Amino acid sequence: MASPEFSDPAQPPAWFTTAIGTPAKLATVEVDGTTIAYRMYGQRTDGGIVLVHGGAAHARWWDHIAPLLATGRQVVVPDLSGHGDSGRRDTYSLDQWAHEVLAVAADAGFDAPPTVIGHSMGGFVTLRAASIFGARIAGAVAIDSPVRDITPEERAARERRAFGPLVVYPSPEASTADGAGNSTRGSSPGTSSRRRC
Repeated sequence: MASPEFSDPAQPPAWFTTAIGTPAKLATVEVDGTTIAYRMYGQRTDGGIVLVHGGAAHARWWDHIAPLLATGRQVVVPDLSGHGDSGRRDTYSLDQWAHEVLAVAADAGFDAPPTVIGHSMGGFVTLRAASIFGARIAGAVAIDSPVRDITPEERAARERRAFGPLVVYPSPEASTADGAGNSTRGSSPGTSSRRRC
């Protein structure tokens, strides 16, 4: 027997409808010459949560989540510069957006460091805020942000310090004749080998 809440699959669940129907308090703060708009849920407390949207998104993407997190804490959700209702800049950077996140938390009146939660690009902003501001945030959560360190080989290739272009030699002898110094034992004519720069 189906749950009564889900008896009509065309209707959203009650928790979702309640959450998106929760009114937000709207505010703005000036950060380095640009107006940053943000939404607030819950009551001012000693700490709270800042939710950071992804690229090409805006604060309202958290409307179905923010009210659920605002039980016993304050939740603020900024529109990063260049997004939503916030102002535009000539250039954008993770450092600038991280600064906006902390400025919004301060303007909202957090008395203690907030937990910052970011989705996708917002996860990178969150991690940048953690690396710049350290103890000024209580925690950092990155959701759906492909965070990984690249290998030394990938770094060298990106910096064009190694793994030059693929070269196809007509014979094994030709590959050593150009001074590349590569061993091509077992190669056959027309095979490729990498030449290191």
